[in-house]
Parts: sequence; C-alpha cells; structure tokens
Amino acid sequence: MSGIAGIYHLDQHPVVSSELCQMMKVLAHRGPDASDTWCQDSIGLGHCMLWTTAESLHEQLPLVKGDLTITADARIDNRDELAQVLSLPDRPLEKIADSEFILAAYEQWGSDCPEHLLGDFAFMIWDGQKQQLFCARDHFGVKPFFYYHQPNKSFAIASEIKGLLCLDWVPQRINETRIADYLTLMLEDQVITTFEEILRLPPASRMWVDSTGVEIETYWKLDPNYELKLGSDDAYAAEFRRIFTEAVDCRLRSAFPIGSHLSGGLDSSSVSCVARKILDETTGETLHTFSNVFDTVKECDERPYINEVLKQGGYTPHYIHADTFGPLSDVDQIWDYEDEPLLGPSHHYPWRINQSAHQANVRVS
Repeated sequence: MSGIAGIYHLDQHPVVSSELCQMMKVLAHRGPDASDTWCQDSIGLGHCMLWTTAESLHEQLPLVKGDLTITADARIDNRDELAQVLSLPDRPLEKIADSEFILAAYEQWGSDCPEHLLGDFAFMIWDGQKQQLFCARDHFGVKPFFYYHQPNKSFAIASEIKGLLCLDWVPQRINETRIADYLTLMLEDQVITTFEEILRLPPASRMWVDSTGVEIETYWKLDPNYELKLGSDDAYAAEFRRIFTEAVDCRLRSAFPIGSHLSGGLDSSSVSCVARKILDETTGETLHTFSNVFDTVKECDERPYINEVLKQGGYTPHYIHADTFGPLSDVDQIWDYEDEPLLGPSHHYPWRINQSAHQANVRVS
C-alpha cells in the first residue's frame, strides 16, 4: 500500500512543486519508508513508498527512463512470465522492482500493457515523446485511483481523495447523488465519489490524458459464458485447489513477516491454512494470525473454530479482545484515514486488527 499522486496542467502552466509536496504529505501514512517527487514543466508525479516485497527495497519512484516517467502502487504477480518476453535491466530478477516490469511492458506493448499484467496495480506513466499521461488500474480495482479534471486547464490524480482536496483549485462540493446512493445502499456506480467532480478510475480501465482532454477505456471484462469442463468432481476439486493455492501464493511475497485475518469462517480459515502450508514448504516461517475474540459476548466468540485451524501448528496467533471497544472507539483516528462514509458500524474491528498487525511488523496480510 504505497501512495501515488500527479498533477498535469493541460494549459501548459508549470507545476508548483510545493503543491505536489503537499499531496505527498497528506498521503504520507500510505508510504512511511520513502517519499519523492518529479516535476518537468507542466507535469509532476509523486510517490510515498511502503516497503513490502524484497524487490520494493530496491525501488525508487518516480522512476525516469528516457522520455518515460512512472509512479506506481503495484504488485505484479506474473513476473516470471513477463521476464521471458520483456527487455528488463541486466540484474537478477529479485532486484528488479515491479514498477520496472510495468515500464518495460509499456515500452513493449504501449497502452495495451495492462492486458498483460496480473496482480494489483494503479500506475501512471508520463510519455514525454507523446506529451501524454497514461494511467491504468488493476482488473478488480484493488488499488485505489482518484482524479479531478478541469477541462482545458488542469488534471490531478491521487491514491486517496484527501490527496486531491489539499489542492486549492480542487472543489470540495458534496455529491448529493452519492449520499443518496449511500443512504439507500445502492453503490453500484464505480465512478462517482462523495465529492462532485472527484471521480475514480473504474476497475480494469486505462486512461489517456493530454492537452485535448481525457479518454477512458475498459481493457478487460469477466466472460460470463466461459465454462470449465472437466471429467469428474474430483477433477473440479483438484483444479479449484490449484487455482486457490496459486492465488494465495501470489500474495505471500514479502520482505517482512506475513499475516492473515483469521476468523471462524471458511474463507479466512482456508486462506490461512494454505498460506501456512506454502510458508512451511518454502521459507519455514510461521504465519501470524490476527483474530477478534469475545470474552463477555460469548455468542460472538469464534475461538472454537479458530483453534481448529491453529492446532495444526505453524502459526503465531494474536488475539484482539473485541468486546473491550466499540464503534466510537478510535473514531477520530479512523476518520483521519477514511475519505467516504463507512457501511455499517463494524469499522472498528479491522482497525484494531490492523493495529495489531502493524505492531507485529506485518505488512502483508
């Protein structure tokens, strides 16, 4: 979870570096390990770095390569596949950052590059030769991407809405349509936000920005007609296990201890069991688990199911006593980070779990 930001003045007005630095300051909680900006005439990009993978320890963003400059919040999962077809720096793969893979993919395929990338990503590339900003977001929109466009004048991007609101020229008008959507629990619109004129790039979308305006296109859609046909129930079970294991394995790249949110449900239990098995077979590390438990509200306590997972061994469990705090606990700190209304009063549970993970130096969970 790093932070990215960018300013592009379509009227060729020079970027004020102090504005970009202010965006970095607002987004600093997303990337406490490093921060840098790059400005050239009417374009400026910024990055706040959170080290997670071993490759990110060598990463420096924004990255300039000839006429191209990239800033990105990304984890690319098909690195081995891409390494076979891309022109990458002459270094061991474990020292080539994910942003370098993205930049090499752009050099190879241009604006078709997101179609070749697997993982979670939000990035922007300034193409100096084309005088164009190219942006993309991952297939399911895991990485956030917000923007403001003032036609014929200015364009700004940030990982969080507050990274845009800190700019004096970005309006702060409440979007009543979004508030109505929230009150009626109809949040299907993937573009609008709580603030008028501040929009989000939809999942699986790419964007081109230049002096003529903004163009957005969807690069991928789930095929509703695709059907996997196998010979038996056992074959389906084996294929599911293979895909599920691969999905978990992709998310275990970390230079730090790895954790999981473990409740009594089947989803978190399955993820935790597979992750522990992979770690045991590869690095020998234990998996940190973080679980809400209830000592006084017994009907909410899921420890009997949690313990069934933990008794396999290979875990370092952490317990958060969730009946000692409530929806108004930590509310001031929570709202310092949240940009839009929260659905339901359960926001305090993941907040305390993530606090516990942070204290255990777990950055991937």
